[in-house]
Amino acid sequence: MKIEKTLHVVQALLLGLLLSVTGCKDDEPIAITLEDLQLQVDENPVVGFGLGTIKSSSPVALVFTIASQTPAGAISINKNTGELSVANADLFDFETNPVITATISADQAANTATVTINVNNVNELTTQNFSVSLDENPTSGQSLGTIQASGDGALSYSIASQTPAGALAINSSTGELTVANATLFDFETNPTITATISVDNSGNVQPLTATINLNNVSELVVYDFDVSLDENPANGLVLGTINAVGDGPLTFTITQSFPTGAVNLNASTGQLTVANSTLFNHEVNSYMEVYISVSNSSGNTQTLTAQIYVLNVREIGDLAFGGVIFSVNGSGTEGLVCTISDLNGGNPTIWNNGANISTGATGTAIGTGASNTSLIVNSQGAGTYAASLCANLTLNNFSDWFLPSIDELGAIYTNRAIINATAVAGGGTTLPITVWSSTEQTGNVNNAYFYIFADGQSPTLNAKANVASVRAVRSWTDF
Repeated sequence: MKIEKTLHVVQALLLGLLLSVTGCKDDEPIAITLEDLQLQVDENPVVGFGLGTIKSSSPVALVFTIASQTPAGAISINKNTGELSVANADLFDFETNPVITATISADQAANTATVTINVNNVNELTTQNFSVSLDENPTSGQSLGTIQASGDGALSYSIASQTPAGALAINSSTGELTVANATLFDFETNPTITATISVDNSGNVQPLTATINLNNVSELVVYDFDVSLDENPANGLVLGTINAVGDGPLTFTITQSFPTGAVNLNASTGQLTVANSTLFNHEVNSYMEVYISVSNSSGNTQTLTAQIYVLNVREIGDLAFGGVIFSVNGSGTEGLVCTISDLNGGNPTIWNNGANISTGATGTAIGTGASNTSLIVNSQGAGTYAASLCANLTLNNFSDWFLPSIDELGAIYTNRAIINATAVAGGGTTLPITVWSSTEQTGNVNNAYFYIFADGQSPTLNAKANVASVRAVRSWTDF
């Protein structure tokens, strides 16, 4: 009985102890815990972008706060829900902050939660529209500036389109814009030049707009002037018009000219005309220069040089083609010259070789002297006589000389003054007193025609056996 009683007492004590222990546990508070959060997000999100929510072990609403974060200010938290979001998007930059961390606390929570945000690298590319103002009429190749763009890796630049086409060029590596066609940078034609620029970094392409605003400049551009013309033009002949471009009406002024007074200049139109034709003599002034000032309405002034080349025109008195020119056709392309000295050393000679027979040399007109000479020589043979001296002459590399017909000799007589001046200046002599022609008298084998230069007599007959001086003649062409 004692033993059973003792057992009952022990059981009662154990039960009481058990009840006592169980009652103590029901009175202790339950611990609330927070879960750590780890996530990944691409760099450059927008502000307010949701990152995730802090979870707890209790269904009871908690009040959440950010205890600390690195970098500061990167994220924010909804205190009632525990939802995290982006606060400062600039801090979500892989190159600067590849990992963002924070410590989150909550009231009643037994611990803090650690937040780890791994920022993913994104192939970034940012561009900025380009705008610049500059004066019109730049130089080709002139730099306009450099496109502003940033991104991962090397960038490449290209012009997708431009207006007007061909105005701009771009360096594909640096993004520097330059003038490609300076003539398009004209305010009056293209006050604004635009282009769409493509920037590429490894396949990520961003477009931007480039705008070039041109400033209007008071312009004045002049161009040198040159002209060629035949000598001896008429007064008033138009030489041409000065080419100049500028704002407003232009004014043209001659500042100097060499020789003085050769040309006139219209002050309003810039037209140049012959003022003094006597100065347009190739032998005296084969080249002329006129210095001209051009001013526009804004007072800008530019100078230019007008160059005038006076071309030689074959004329009576020219020393050319082996002798002195005494006859020229209407176009100035052919005619006759005579020697500047008498043949046979200046000694008079007979007309024929002593045989007074008909030679058939009766041509009188200009252009018949050569055939007359051939007829005479064929008839008379060798000897020292007028036609033979001419036919056998080689002078100044020419060997086609002949004795002039009476009309050819008449042309020499008509122009004797200028012939004498040129001959003497060229080392020759003046025309003699009497000169043989190659024309014999028709129907009288004893006589031929000559000129008495001393008294200006018209063609006169002279016995072939008498003597007179000889001047050889040849034809020339200048095509």
